Amino acid sequence: MRLDLAAEHDIAALVRAATDDSLVVVIAARSPLEMALARAAVGPLAIERAPGMRVNAVVPEQGADTRDVDAAIAFLEDAWSTTGQVLEISAGSGRNPPVRQ
Repeated sequence: MRLDLAAEHDIAALVRAATDDSLVVVIAARSPLEMALARAAVGPLAIERAPGMRVNAVVPEQGADTRDVDAAIAFLEDAWSTTGQVLEISAGSGRNPPVRQ
């Protein structure tokens, strides 16, 4: 299940209220402090919700391709032995990486 973390949401409250067996939190557009706190919460929340739920996160950089974000979410949903992980999606990742000269 994808969960988009809005600026006014508390990651812990949202994860604790979820009922699916797999949760991927998309953390975006927050202040640096809020981003750090949300990232840091993923591991402890995964431990808290185990073994009944897996908790992972995707952090897209400003300008990241939505297809890359969707692919990361799909990967984490299918990775049944993975929990507590945070995948960073950069704006330069994906289909057309810069050419080195």
